[in-house]
Amino acid sequence: MKHLGAASAGLLFVLMLTAALAGCGKSVSAAGAEAPDMHIDFENGQPIRTGTEQQFYRVEPGQSGELQISVHTESGSLQITVAPTDAPDRFCYRGMDLPTSDFSVILSEPGEYQVWIEADHFMGNYAFQWTVS
Repeated sequence: MKHLGAASAGLLFVLMLTAALAGCGKSVSAAGAEAPDMHIDFENGQPIRTGTEQQFYRVEPGQSGELQISVHTESGSLQITVAPTDAPDRFCYRGMDLPTSDFSVILSEPGEYQVWIEADHFMGNYAFQWTVS
């Protein structure tokens, strides 16, 4: 078995730490979550996000869903867009340069919804809570 050198072990530690911290400040209760293109750097131990992330939520017939969104912005820009996956240009919600805020988006039509998160040097955090009634 080959042993890792100090530099390789250090790089492995940094990669594992980055992977563990990538989800900090964000909780998701969703049908699915993907990070197709979110890049995270760190400055003074704080994550700085640049790129996009998408999440999916489903509303069954006879139900409605509430997506509670909490944003804490320290710097940079955060945009959140909610739309049906089969009609991505029909926005249920679109917020650009979001300040620190808490709000809800009610989804009452059955179907799958896509949430796009777009960050530009965003420092802070955001969280989503999904409830169905």
